[in-house]
Amino acid sequence: MYLVIYKKIRRLYKKSDWFTIIIILLCLHAFSAALLLFFDYETFAQETIAKTLWKGTWWFFVTATTVGYGDIVPHSIPGQVIAIFDMIFGIGLMAAAIGAGADKLIERRKLRVRGLKQLNLKNHIVILGGGAKQKVDTLIAEIRNDSFYCRTDLVVCSDVYDENPFGDEVEYIRGAISSDDVLKRSCVDTADCVIIYGYTDEETILTTLAVDEINRLAFTTVYIRDRSNIRHIDRINKSRIAHRHIDGIHYTRIRVITRLNDLMLAREISNPDLSEVVLLLMDSKAGDTFYSVKAWPGLDKMIPVPRVRQMLRSTDAHALLVGIKRDEDGTIMMNPGEDVEVYPNDHLFVIAVHRPDVDWVSLILGDDR
Repeated sequence: MYLVIYKKIRRLYKKSDWFTIIIILLCLHAFSAALLLFFDYETFAQETIAKTLWKGTWWFFVTATTVGYGDIVPHSIPGQVIAIFDMIFGIGLMAAAIGAGADKLIERRKLRVRGLKQLNLKNHIVILGGGAKQKVDTLIAEIRNDSFYCRTDLVVCSDVYDENPFGDEVEYIRGAISSDDVLKRSCVDTADCVIIYGYTDEETILTTLAVDEINRLAFTTVYIRDRSNIRHIDRINKSRIAHRHIDGIHYTRIRVITRLNDLMLAREISNPDLSEVVLLLMDSKAGDTFYSVKAWPGLDKMIPVPRVRQMLRSTDAHALLVGIKRDEDGTIMMNPGEDVEVYPNDHLFVIAVHRPDVDWVSLILGDDR
């Protein structure tokens, strides 16, 4: 039994040397307190044992930290000898404990700055890749400008930077974005949203496969440069649908983002300044931009598009309806006609100065009256 305890203490010392120092400090205190109460009991004696022990503890820490208030002084020679040992060894151990604690804090800070720390986060956003710092800064700014995610923990994973270049408000994990180590340290398995932006489509697809294996419930968005590679993401989505039918859990579809610039090259010839308008609508800092709003979840009611437009325009965001995505089959209609009806849980694409906060219940019940 003693051998087992000894091995555990040695293992604990190897992992946390500061913890061992604190244990020695407390043992020293307990030993000196017992001797002082024996040789100098009258100095420390109080009404109760608890108060007597606290007075001895107070004296030990005042002495060990060199404060020395002088409110409690051992009078016997044995008590003064014990106090000398407490002054010598207590001060050393106290300094060692404080130094070890400071070293641990500094080491944790270094690990965090260098992107080597194991995080412990939930319901956060993970950006895997992102390319140049300017692009990542823009991406972070867009996320922070959204009222939905302005307070959400944000993690950026990359193998480009030796230290975190994004500031203390953003956690940084260094390493290859498709590696199991990076995905584990960034807590992808408990993330709410994952953005995958590899240097190449091959890296993006490989990372998407790894993330899909770890977390299928996260809202995942991937950036694909070559549209011919979208088929690989479609295969992953089909696999998610197959597993959804098997286990009954609703897995979200992986969203694919592609480049707009090459699409705009031809359109710009016959539609001058079209690309500038699209870029303005994508930039939340420029004013009105795109948002997605879910239509009256929980209310079993179909409403014509003209009335939906009126309700959206009546909000403080003064939102303009531009498209609908059916919740049932995922089909998207842009600029829906006047005869189209909107169903519960359909996604409404709008242009607004900020994300509309629509009180569907009040508006719909007001119509019924």
